[in-house]
Amino acid sequence: HMSELQEKLDAAIWSAHTLFQKGLVGGSTGNISFLHEHRMYISRSGSCFGRLRQEDFAQVDMQGTILYGKPSKEYPMHLALYQESEAYKAVIHTHSFYATVLSCYADAESHVRNLFAYTPYLFMQTKGNIPCVAYAPPGSDALFCHFKDKTKTKPKILLLKHHGIVAGAEDVYHAFDLIEEMESSAHVYAMLKSCPDEDIDFIPH
Repeated sequence: HMSELQEKLDAAIWSAHTLFQKGLVGGSTGNISFLHEHRMYISRSGSCFGRLRQEDFAQVDMQGTILYGKPSKEYPMHLALYQESEAYKAVIHTHSFYATVLSCYADAESHVRNLFAYTPYLFMQTKGNIPCVAYAPPGSDALFCHFKDKTKTKPKILLLKHHGIVAGAEDVYHAFDLIEEMESSAHVYAMLKSCPDEDIDFIPH
């Protein structure tokens, strides 16, 4: 009988490898976590989804204290969802290509609503609740504050402006499905919409 922890580790490793093989994450981008016995297990800083192994998980308690290893610097985003609701048991963050393109449009919120106009599946999974999180540098306290402000509606997917997406669900496989559905919906949208330059929002420097 495989332990519950082993099953969760196997699911996270399978999901990470599959996302990498499908090109939904590259290099050492992306992070994945799950809860087990009131601890967050999260891929460690600098780990690559394509090579992720069991020993590549750090552990953090529900107050944010690092218990073991060096977690991804984005761990506060994962923690924010777990602290928001017990409905979240797993979280995946990626910079998947078409979702990231979507995150660079001016008025990303209206583009997110337009995603739902073409295929029904993303709306079925999210009930149309995909908040957009304002840009701040990756890993920064400002980003975590922006992110936490948007978790109150208990969304399954959040779009991070100029960055990527975060999906939270009842287990790793459901979070994986959300990442895939968001990416395919954004891909369909990109193919159906050609965008002139003046409609594109650039990061202010």
